[in-house]
Amino acid sequence: MSSGNVGQQLAAEYTMLAQLAEEIQKDIALLQNLLAELDSAITTVKHLKELSGEEEVLIPIASGVYAHGRVEKQTRFLVSIGSNILVERDPEATLKYLEERKKEVKEHLDKRTEDLNRVLARLEEIRRAVAAAKK
Repeated sequence: MSSGNVGQQLAAEYTMLAQLAEEIQKDIALLQNLLAELDSAITTVKHLKELSGEEEVLIPIASGVYAHGRVEKQTRFLVSIGSNILVERDPEATLKYLEERKKEVKEHLDKRTEDLNRVLARLEEIRRAVAAAKK
């Protein structure tokens, strides 16, 4: 194979891998946001099950907009299990569900991080090969 063909193949592979790395980085960002959301939900459920009376809270609406509200100790939560289906669960079952989801998301995040590291390593190999070929 001529050096021109090898160079073209490396350039094509580099472009494809750079796009893949960008997609993986987006996935990682989404998974990190989901982890933060799950942590927040876990903290909130723990707090709501421990309330002794009514408490004033800020209810997030959207885009940094909040409403004042009152909430009392919660003994049941509605949990989405997919396909727009909600089931009612006690606080302990809700926390268990959230912790399991968090574990699954963390595992997926770890896998995507490994994928990204492999792609970035290959990109570096290609950069070195191109730089060596130019010398």
